[in-house]
Amino acid sequence: MGRSHNGWSNGILYIGSYGETNEPTIHVCRFDKSNGSLDILQKVEGVENASYLALHPNGTKLYAVKEIAEAGGEAGGVIAALDIDAETGLLGRVTSSASTIGEHPCYVSVDADGTAAFAANYTGGSIAVLPISPEGEVGPATALLQHACEPGPVTDRQEKPHAHCIAPMPGTAFVCAVDLGMDAVVTYLYNKEEGTLSLQHECMLPGGYGPRHIVFHPELPVAYVANELASSVTQLYVDREKGVLTKGTTYSSIPSDYDGYNDSADIHLSPDGKFLYSSNRGHQSIAVFQVAEESGELTAIQHIGCGGEQPRNFGITPEGDYLLAANQKSGTVVVFRRDPLSGKLEPTGNELKLPSPVCIRFSN
Repeated sequence: MGRSHNGWSNGILYIGSYGETNEPTIHVCRFDKSNGSLDILQKVEGVENASYLALHPNGTKLYAVKEIAEAGGEAGGVIAALDIDAETGLLGRVTSSASTIGEHPCYVSVDADGTAAFAANYTGGSIAVLPISPEGEVGPATALLQHACEPGPVTDRQEKPHAHCIAPMPGTAFVCAVDLGMDAVVTYLYNKEEGTLSLQHECMLPGGYGPRHIVFHPELPVAYVANELASSVTQLYVDREKGVLTKGTTYSSIPSDYDGYNDSADIHLSPDGKFLYSSNRGHQSIAVFQVAEESGELTAIQHIGCGGEQPRNFGITPEGDYLLAANQKSGTVVVFRRDPLSGKLEPTGNELKLPSPVCIRFSN
């Protein structure tokens, strides 16, 4: 499979949304890097509840979850693979799909070599490995691991395991699953030849934190977890040789004088690793932290309104000069300019309206 010829050089990005099979749930958009404006190039139907997206490393396939409980009479959600046109970045048909063998997959990632897709089944409380062929097609799951735990302190959200994220640990053979119900980040060793995962380590967080997403620093041996239920970010120390994560300091993602409803959602680092961003649903904001050069410790420097309601996901452009916030409830993708020196955000005044945007992926 050859690498895409254009991709992000032409400002192509993909936005996933909730919606029925006969509704457009994936939008192909073009981003104008000169002024931060967005235009829709293509509306794609046929992928119900496309709530999370991932790209093949060579940029020729887009993988989308169908966040559903069952498909074709069989229990489990689905990972679907779609062709990406090398010249235009537009999407073709669904060329393959496979069950995640668990209800409501809400996250998909792909290993660095493009040999497997990893899925987190939220309602099912499990994670799955789906092999990817040399042509980029997704096949039947080769592994399913069911998480288990006692009910957590937040009884209406932590009645059982809820796998919310699964992401490769960069530069290693390890994969980390973040489970909101378990209050844990679980590390697995990925066996590429067999397509299996084996338990390596469990990093337990305080009860009621409800960890949701994880991001790894590009240089320092640290990672950060967004805690949905505690409205906070926890720094983790990373041993890449052993696959062990150790809990560090936790930082609030909302201002100290705010006492209303809030659920933290997405988390990303700037490309240079100097700043960290986390979105808040309820406070309706993006929290900005400065990352200490040597320790990776955080200092809150800004809380800025997200320009809409329920910023479930956001993305920082590969060059690091813009941040795009996907506001699920208000149906908007709002564009902010990012100062690379201060890390702070400012509105551009640009936004794109589309139904229930919940995932942004920039093309390779």
